[in-house]
Amino acid sequence: MKHKRILLSYLTLLLSLLVQQSFAQELTRKDLVEKALDHSHLLKIKENEIKSTEYDKQRALYTYIPKVGVKGGYAYLLNDINISRDMSAEKNSLISGIEHSKEQSLANLANSGLPPTMIGIGTPMIEGIYNNIGNMVMQVPDQPTLSLKDQNLWFYDAYVEMVIFSGLQAPNYAKAAEAKANAQRAMLQKDENEIITETVGYYDKLAVIAQSLVVLEESQKRLDKQKQFAEKAKEVGLATDYDLNKIRIAEKDIVAKRIELNASRNLVVQKLQQLTGLSKEELITISPQLEVWWVDQNEINLGNRAEIKAIDFSVEALERKHKAEQYSALPKAKAFAHVMQGGSSLTSVDPIPFVGVGMQWEIFDGLQRKREVQKSELAISSMREKKAYAEELVSLDFEKKKMEWEVATQMVDVAKQKLDGAETGLKIRSQELKNGLADVNDILEEISDYEKLQLEYIQSVADQRTSAIALLDAMGVLNVEHIQK
Repeated sequence: MKHKRILLSYLTLLLSLLVQQSFAQELTRKDLVEKALDHSHLLKIKENEIKSTEYDKQRALYTYIPKVGVKGGYAYLLNDINISRDMSAEKNSLISGIEHSKEQSLANLANSGLPPTMIGIGTPMIEGIYNNIGNMVMQVPDQPTLSLKDQNLWFYDAYVEMVIFSGLQAPNYAKAAEAKANAQRAMLQKDENEIITETVGYYDKLAVIAQSLVVLEESQKRLDKQKQFAEKAKEVGLATDYDLNKIRIAEKDIVAKRIELNASRNLVVQKLQQLTGLSKEELITISPQLEVWWVDQNEINLGNRAEIKAIDFSVEALERKHKAEQYSALPKAKAFAHVMQGGSSLTSVDPIPFVGVGMQWEIFDGLQRKREVQKSELAISSMREKKAYAEELVSLDFEKKKMEWEVATQMVDVAKQKLDGAETGLKIRSQELKNGLADVNDILEEISDYEKLQLEYIQSVADQRTSAIALLDAMGVLNVEHIQK
């Protein structure tokens, strides 16, 4: 049973080591950059802002979508509804018609060929009839009034309305919103580049720390050899306790440096954990290597810089907005269809359907439109000046980053030459010590110098990589695909 537990513990430990090793193999610089971009809260906020601007574009285009609605209402009348109409003109016309009809009837009777007796009887009868009708018409008031004793009044209006011509404002505002979204998307690229630069920078710091720890281990091995040599030399009187004590002090210096490096590694891991959202267990096993980063300057595309693209799209957005403000002088038209109905507690009105086309044309707005157009022209002019200024700064920034990368690359060569010289010096001094031509202090000084130059070389490569990614950004070509593993 005990053997099974021991075997299970070994298997668990082996599995843990394999998992850690898989993490170390899988997590490259490019992996960390991709995870940092996916995890970034800032990028998610900016993406939401872009979506909000795209909704503005859709809202502008939705102007042409029909609107369907219902309006209704109820009112309690405090007074009766009185409907009056002037009937004087209708009365005069009616009386004139009656007189004409009377004369026509009498003429027809006279020409009918009837005996005079019959004509004499019919004439008074016709006159009496028409006189009675005329008197009845004359008794109608000139302004008759109808009083509705209703107090509860209700109505509704079901309608469909659709803009058929917006004065060309809707499409221009939609294109302005689209250009604004593209400008925001360009600035999002700048934020992404900053995250890429920061993530790669911290990843390279882990590489510096890892290789620095290797250098310390190598120095410790050299000190161990020197310590063994000094102990043997002491036995034959060629070394003293003072020499051994100097070696012990050098070992303590290595211990102190190792403590500082481990503390720095923990801080870098925490920062990468915050950037990528990965666990500490996944990040702690990373031991990347540092290599000189070569940049192909034939890929230069300064027009692809986020600042330039953002300004280009901003100019386009302002131009579209300027056109929309100019077109505000054009008339606007919409089609509509309504079905209205109303009534009260005693009265009902049948539904009244109707369709039509309406137009609105503001001919004079107190010069407000003119002022807005002038302001938009100034905004476009200012943005174009900003673009010219930004192009100058971008060109200058590229030249500066190019020079810094070239200098950093040359400094790597210088640091390598110094390191090679120190390595040669250490070999010579070690040989002299064996031949009794140098003492322990001399060899310790050479070991310290060699260690110092090793660390300096590692840092020079890291600095060169920092200048390389800055150059890629200045060239306008920095992206995930350019990240070296």
